Order: sequence, then structure tokens, then C-alpha cells
Amino acid sequence: MGGAMIGRERELALLGELTAGLSGQSAVAIVRGDAGIGKTTLVRAAVADAASDGLRILSGACAPLSGAVAYGGLDAALGVGRDPDGEVFTSVAAGRAWAVESMMRTMGEIAEGGAVLVVEDVHWADASTLDFLAHLSRNLPASGLLVLLTWRDEDPDPEHTRWLGEQLRILSVTDVPLRRLTLEETARQLPECSAEVVAAVYARSSGNPYLNAELAGGAAEPSESLRQVLFSRLDAVGSPARMVVAAAATLGRGLTDDEMLAAASGSADSVWEACAAGLVVREPGHGATARHPVLAEVAYEGLLSRDRRRLHSRLARCLEAVLPDRPSAAAVAEVAEQYHRADDADDGLVWSVRAAVAAERGYAIAEAGHWYAVAASLWGSARRDASDVPEKLSLLVSAATHLASVGQTVRAMALLEGDLTAMSTTREEVLRAALTRCWLGTTVGDTEQALRDVELAQRLASADDEPTWARICACQAMALGTCSRWDEAEAPAQVALDLATKYADTRTVGKAHALLGLRATLQGLFAQALGHHQTALAIAHQLAEPEDLAMAGVVLTDTYLRLGDPDRAAQVARFVGRRVRRLMLGRHWLEDIMDGNVVQALYESGRWDEAVAWMSEPSAPSDLGFFQAMVVHVHLARGDIAAAEQSLRQAASLSERDQPLFVGSYGEGRTRLLLQTGRAEEALELALSVAGTVHASADQEMEAGLLLAGLEAAAAIRAPDRLERLVSRLGGVTRGRTRAAVTAVIDGERSRAAGTFDPDPWLLAAREWSALGRPYEEAQAHLRAAEAVLTSLPGAAARRAAAEQLTASRRLAERLRAEPLLEQIGVLARLARIDTGQGGSADEPAESVPGPAGPPALTAREQQVLALLADGLTNREIGEALYMSPKTASVHVTHILDKLGVQTRVQAAAIAARLGLNEPPPT
Repeated sequence: MGGAMIGRERELALLGELTAGLSGQSAVAIVRGDAGIGKTTLVRAAVADAASDGLRILSGACAPLSGAVAYGGLDAALGVGRDPDGEVFTSVAAGRAWAVESMMRTMGEIAEGGAVLVVEDVHWADASTLDFLAHLSRNLPASGLLVLLTWRDEDPDPEHTRWLGEQLRILSVTDVPLRRLTLEETARQLPECSAEVVAAVYARSSGNPYLNAELAGGAAEPSESLRQVLFSRLDAVGSPARMVVAAAATLGRGLTDDEMLAAASGSADSVWEACAAGLVVREPGHGATARHPVLAEVAYEGLLSRDRRRLHSRLARCLEAVLPDRPSAAAVAEVAEQYHRADDADDGLVWSVRAAVAAERGYAIAEAGHWYAVAASLWGSARRDASDVPEKLSLLVSAATHLASVGQTVRAMALLEGDLTAMSTTREEVLRAALTRCWLGTTVGDTEQALRDVELAQRLASADDEPTWARICACQAMALGTCSRWDEAEAPAQVALDLATKYADTRTVGKAHALLGLRATLQGLFAQALGHHQTALAIAHQLAEPEDLAMAGVVLTDTYLRLGDPDRAAQVARFVGRRVRRLMLGRHWLEDIMDGNVVQALYESGRWDEAVAWMSEPSAPSDLGFFQAMVVHVHLARGDIAAAEQSLRQAASLSERDQPLFVGSYGEGRTRLLLQTGRAEEALELALSVAGTVHASADQEMEAGLLLAGLEAAAAIRAPDRLERLVSRLGGVTRGRTRAAVTAVIDGERSRAAGTFDPDPWLLAAREWSALGRPYEEAQAHLRAAEAVLTSLPGAAARRAAAEQLTASRRLAERLRAEPLLEQIGVLARLARIDTGQGGSADEPAESVPGPAGPPALTAREQQVLALLADGLTNREIGEALYMSPKTASVHVTHILDKLGVQTRVQAAAIAARLGLNEPPPT
């Protein structure tokens, strides 16, 4: 077989190796390349070899017009789309998970005997087929199965492109790209042709194998492209025969004899003509297909609009006539697609609704949403009585709900644009639509629209309809909360909880707990917050609602982030992620925020390698941009400017939303990038601008990061006035868990901006960041303390004190591998001629810097404090004597006790007396 595969010997051998290795492990291969490059030929050769080895072969295919046929690429191969036999599920997502798990069990059983699953032209696949194949690639049977896919390299839609990108990142997936043939290989392919003919063919084909064969077959004169060659082939047969070829482009499977007859208006001679001309190939057990997929496309494209409509109408009636009593979702969708393409509004409407219902029954959620949307688009065009189908607004809401649940939120939102009250005369339908659009508006960042829909729902709801008011209040609290108006959100969230509990609306109860928990987190009431969050997570898990699960994961990981507990945050994210992906068969956009929380928690705790590992998780983030904004901090701290810039480009849409959380996250990342690339003036102006947007937020932690970045920029360019403006706008951040550390940094940056360089705030900041378990910020504070000491204090004592701070900073930075910070430390150490022991192990004890008449690790200022402490002075009295605040004096005392290895002031005084430190050293 390999001898016939000119230029494809290596690829065929590779597929043979995968097949031969199935006894040890399963595998996936994606054969891809241009139209006519030989994908199908290669796959058929590999399948023939596999069949000769006794492997079972299952084949399916997708077609240009089958993208809304649920499991259209798999139905022929696996017989999917069955009803769940009376099973009752708590959510649509749970039903789909059941269906997929059933298919996975089938794959496992097939794999036991060794099998190859072939799905061709996956670039046309429906969403359900894509989801299942992605799930299968990540969860292959241990051995026995080769999944062989073909993909045409062209310009597919973004969803298909994203799918391919994710697949190629999976270790079990082998990429098999096919190149064009060389001139020598073209000559081997066409042994009957002269060198001159081969050269002429190659000049036009550029080595495309299918085009080589077609051109050499007699179409070389006028044709310069594959499509032109195929048009010339079609011109050789009559119009009914071309209809048969075109029909092959409308279904993702082989045509039956009846379907070919229907396409040819009942002319058996035309069917025979298409087959005799080699345009259609009949395979026993697989039906009839076009000689090449592009041939079917070209035949379809060549039809006049009138002829296309007639073709679809004839096929629709043929398909409808043979439907079984309990047809699969794919079979019903085939009929609906044909009526829709025939521009038959009456039958198109009826069958679109049937296709949507069948897709729901088969838990093909994306396709259900699509068909409800199609039905809504046809609703006003149908001439006959449409009383047997829901009204238009109901169809739109169903479509939007299903599409949003599979991540197509923007498309879902577009379906409900406009005046809802003009779309229906039924108050209940308008109310349902308003609540649906409210959540969608919150999701896409259109809070104003969401709140307008809350007001519309409030006007429509009956005063005594308390269950509906529970849902309205939950929507209102969510919309207010996501734009950081938590003071206003708390009351409706509590009402939602009370009413939903009263009427046993479990899902709304769970949502209300999540909202109240987040509010408690922002207030610093962490025990109360965790109680709410854990209840929300338990309810979401019980109901198997992926969106609620993801939201519970977001708020719970956020709380653990603020508590400085990355292990708990990661544990929650893993638990939620596994369950969401079981239900979604992919990533929910809310996972971006949840994973961003984990990365931030790991980053802040100095566990950067783990943060990088989390960032490398195979599932690609959504277009939201929050996750990318979070990973910017790790990239910048490690000195990878290019990666930080790329992440910020991916996160740019955050700046266009009206939610302070997202605007602030992007703004902080952008500010830090500008600062690190030497554009401090731009960084400060950006920080001030973003502060104007987020200053009213109740989220102190979010504001703190922006404040710290802006403070550093203001100090770098000596702009004390603008520093004070920034502090004024974001002053509320001094109320959170990091308040002492942030307050100390404010004082330190204030002294830098004013040129006074006071080391005491930085010493306090280092102590506070250390207590919070934030090593990077601690290292930065030690560096700033060293700068301040060298600038503000004279002589050898200053150098000794600075050396101690630089050594501490360097050891932390080495452990973190914070290259930019290490560079700053090195520059300052060289300027001051200080040896920080660079290159030593991060675990070695810090080098001591000798000081006059005192313990080797005490700074001059600490010796002064110790002498006064030995005289019995309080912290306040020490502060007054040395012109420092009582808090700073307290920090010095704590440092002294730690360095002397004692626990009380009395013990420290005794050591001071023994060492002759009753008198302070000269200042």
C-alpha cells in the first residue's frame, strides 16, 4: 500500500505506527491540509492496512451544510442521538453528560477489540461532534482505539479554529500535516506523462495531488485551479446528474439510492450518468458520495438559487417520508435543514421546532439553541396557522438560554436585542425574556442593559408573585454586584434568599448564597463568607448546573485568595473544574476568573513555579481576558516582557466593560508593564485614570494592586502631588487585610516622591508583607529600605544596614527567580560596593554585617532602640526620642527580639547590659 502513496510514505508509516501501538495505548491523529492534498487517500490507505490487521473500522463524515445536525459527524459511525430511556436529570447539562458518558462507554467497548474511528472533514462539524471529539481526545480508553480525523486547512470560523488549536495541544494528539508534492514526486504520480506535460501540470497545480491527476486527465488547457478543473468535469454531464453530485454536499453521510433519485427528480438515467462519469462513488454499506468533497461543493455552488431550493425541497420530502417513529436528533435536523434551505417557511418553521425538541431530547444543547433561533427567524414568514408552535419571543428565549449555556453568550444576547414588549403580548413571556437578557447583559459586561431589564421585570411582575420576585431580586443583586455596587446589592440578595427559601426555589437559593458570600468577603467577614460559599457550591453540585458551579468556584477561590490560602483555592478550582467540564465538555468562561484567582494566590504567596504550571493547563481560556490579565504579574516578575504584552493584548477587552473588577485588573497589569518598561509617566497617568473608574468599588484588594503600581510610578518620577491624588482616590484600600502593609508602602513611596528617603516605612512594610506571606512584596520593601538607608544615612553604618536589607531582598528574589528585581538589587549593591553574597543558596543563613560594639546582625538604628529599651523606655518614649512613630518603634523592637533570640524586653535589656549597650551609638 505504501508504494502507491507517493510523497506520503512517512505519514502512512506514522499512522501505521499508531495503529501498531494500540495494544499499549490509544491515540488521536489529525490529518490536515489543503483541498485535494490527499487527506482522504491517506486515511483510506491507513484504514485498509488497519482492517487487514483485524481492527474494526467505524466511519463518519461532516458536510458543508451539516453544521447544525447534532452529532452529524458521528451518527453514522456510532448511532448516537438515542433517547435516554426515561432517565430524569436535574439539568440539561447533566443529561448531556449522561449521553456523552454513554457514548464513551460504547467507545471503550469498541476499543477492547481494537478499532479505528474515522471522522472526515471535521472543519464542518457541528458543535456536539466537536465537543465529543475533544472530550474523547482528553479521555481516551487506555488502549485499543485510534481516532483518525481529517481537517481542511482553510479559514474556518473562530470556534472551529479554537477547537483545532486546543486539540493540537493535547499530548495524545498527533498532528499529520500534508505538504504539496515536489516536481519529482509529481512525475512519479504521473508516470504516463512526458516531462513537458508534468512540468505544465506542476506549474498549475503547485504539487496538489488531486489537481495533478485532474489536469493530467485532460483539463489542463483552460484551468488554473482545482475548482475550475472540477467545473469542467461537471460540465460534461447533464443538469440532473449535477444535482446528484450537489446533493452530496448537503448531508454528512453517503446518499441512499432513493435520495439520489430524489435529487435527480426521479431520473435513474441521471443517477447512472453521475456514477458512470466517476463523479459519484457508491460504496456498499456506506451509500454514495462525491468523488471528492470539493467536487460536491463546486456542484452545489454552481446551482442557481431556484435549483438549490428545488433540490432541498425534494430531499426534504424524501427524508421526511422515511423517518422512523423515534428518529434521532440528527435525522430530524436533516429534514429541518432541507426545508430551511428550500426557503419553505411553513414546513421550515414546524421542522425547526421539531429539530430543536429532538436536540433537547438528545441533549445536543448547541443544536437545540440553533434550531430555536431558526424557528424564531421563520416565525413571521409562515403563512399557515402557527398555533402548534410557540410564539416568537418564547422561541428566542429558548434559543438564547441554550446557546448561553454552551458559551455562545454574545450570539445569545444578539437574539434578544430590541424592545421585548413589542415581541409579545404575553406578560409572562416578556418577563421571562427580561430575566434571561438581564443575566446575559451581566455576563457580557452591559450592566446598564441588565439593570434596565430588572426594572422591566419589576414593572411586569405581580406584587404577590413572590417566587418570581425571588428571581428578579437575584438578577438585580448580580447585576449590581458585578459592577461593584455591593452596598446596593446586599438587600436584594437577602430578599432573594428569603423568598427562594420560602418557596423551595433551590437554584435561586444557591445564587443568593453566592452573592451574599461575596459581599461578606468584601466586608472581611470571612467565616460568614465561607459558610455562604460552601452552601452555594453544594447546591450547584446537587443541581448539576455548570454555570452555578463555576460561579460558586469563583467566589470561593476569591475568598481563599484574600485569606492568602492558595492550597484551598487550588483545591476548590480542581473540584469545580472537573465537574464543570464533565457537564460542559469544555471550559466555562467563569473558569477564567476562578483560575485567575488561583494564579494570583500562588503568585502572591511566592509559589511562582506552581502558578506557571497552572497557567500551562491544556484547556485554553475564553475571550473574556481576566485569566490573561492575572498571569501578566507572573510574566513581569519573571522578566518575560513579550509574554506579558501578549497576555495584555488578549485581555484588552476588559477595559471596554463597565465593571470595575475587570477594568481595574487590566489597568493594573497595563500600569505595571509601562512601569517595568521605563514609561513611569504613562504608568502614573493610566493609574490615575483607572482609579477614577474603580475608586467607588467596594473591592479593596482589587484597588490595592492598582494603588501600589501607581505609587511606584509617582515615586519614580518624583510626583508627590499626583501621588497624593492617587492616594485620595484609592485611600479605602487601607481598610483590608493588607492595610498595615499598604499604609507603610504609601508612607515609603511618599518619602521617595518627596526626596526624603525614610527607611522606617519600608522596614515596617517588609515586616508586614512577611507576616502576610507575600515574599515578592517583602523583597521589594527590603530593596527600598536599602535605597533609603544609603541615601539618608551617612558612613559605614548605613552601608552595613543596607547590606542587611539587600541580602534579605536578594535571597527572596533568588528563591522566586525574580530576574528584574535581582538586577535592581545587583545594581544598587555595585553602586554602594556592598557584597550581598550573590550566588549563594537561598536556604543559607543571611551573612552578618559587623557593627560597632553590638551583635553582628543589629543595624545602627536597632542598636539605638535597644539602648533605650534597656533603659526601660516604652515604644512611645523610644519613638519620641528617635523621632519615629510608636508603630515603627514597635517594629524595631520586634526585629531586635527576633535577632537576639529572646521573647521579652527584659531578656533583651539583660543582653544589652552584658554587651555594654546601655549607651546608644553615635548617630
